[in-house]
Amino acid sequence: MFQENQIVLSLSEFLSYKFPNAIKNEESFRFFTSAKEEYESLRNGVGLRVNSSLVLIQMSGKDVLDFLHRVSTNAVKDLKTLEKRNTIFLNEKGRFIDRTTLISLENDFFLIGSASENKRLFSWVNKFIITEDIQTKDVSSNYAIVDFVGPQAESFLTLLLGKEINTVDSTKVRRFDVDGFTFYFFMNQENNGVKIYKALIDSEKSAGLIEYLFSINSVFDLHVVGDDAFDAFRIENGIPAFPNEINDESNPHEVNLLHEVCFKKGCYIGQEVISRLDTYDKVQKKLVKVTLNNSISSIDPLIIIDHEKNESGKITTLSKDELLTEQKGLALVRKKAFENGSLYSAISNKNEIGIKISELPHTS
Repeated sequence: MFQENQIVLSLSEFLSYKFPNAIKNEESFRFFTSAKEEYESLRNGVGLRVNSSLVLIQMSGKDVLDFLHRVSTNAVKDLKTLEKRNTIFLNEKGRFIDRTTLISLENDFFLIGSASENKRLFSWVNKFIITEDIQTKDVSSNYAIVDFVGPQAESFLTLLLGKEINTVDSTKVRRFDVDGFTFYFFMNQENNGVKIYKALIDSEKSAGLIEYLFSINSVFDLHVVGDDAFDAFRIENGIPAFPNEINDESNPHEVNLLHEVCFKKGCYIGQEVISRLDTYDKVQKKLVKVTLNNSISSIDPLIIIDHEKNESGKITTLSKDELLTEQKGLALVRKKAFENGSLYSAISNKNEIGIKISELPHTS
């Protein structure tokens, strides 16, 4: 917790206190100061994203790695202390339960996934633990993760970590002690080569860390960023997220996450479906970028139709129109329709809006 004038605040309360003009949407923030300024910091500076939609499962016991190796998509059996690996949990139909990051610490493991009201990932993992020596605990409320995103992120992090930032890559976890703050630090490399650095810290220290980051900032364009700006950034870079693109209607083939699937290891839940889709080229949908001819305001998924009124896909994430020169979104469309080069429209309140569909950059 953060203490200000002897008042103890939660992280969410602290952010509301520090940014009085922030707009909150249920449990997350749409923006803190200005969505446009926050988006510019992601494109040209440093965006700090406080992850409020994560689940953290602490796992211990001698069978953890063997178990996760059997039930998730990636090869994790050889994971060593202070290493990390992304791995995906699928249902029997090969569709997402969740995309996760597994980190190995000194005495246990943390499995980091996406929060859901019914603790979906936590329930799924425990469902398959039968006789294994594994203990699980939901510690989501005990920790926070602060993301560092943007072209100036690495330079800014030298203020925090010095030259040690050069030792951080997509496979390692580092433990740092900086001016009274102890945290684990790692990095995910997303689509289009985007690097997202992550600091895992005790919840009670997270607000203080954010204050400290602003205190050491010098010439950097540093902003805490909300959902509006980050969604626009995801759209431009083709980065899928839960629950928009990563959900029980999609699979790793469709959202460019096959690099988190190991085709050389043995079985895992959903493996037969994923392998069959790969072997026989049966993937039905693909993630694309869409550009709308006219701006609209909608919080619901928009159905995409072709010129013959056939349903061809669905827009899953839509940018706020003031952030980009044109309103854009991410969409899952039928591969067959896309390859035919048809003309498309999106249906909003029974009105048809012309859209342009384009391929995503893909450099993971």
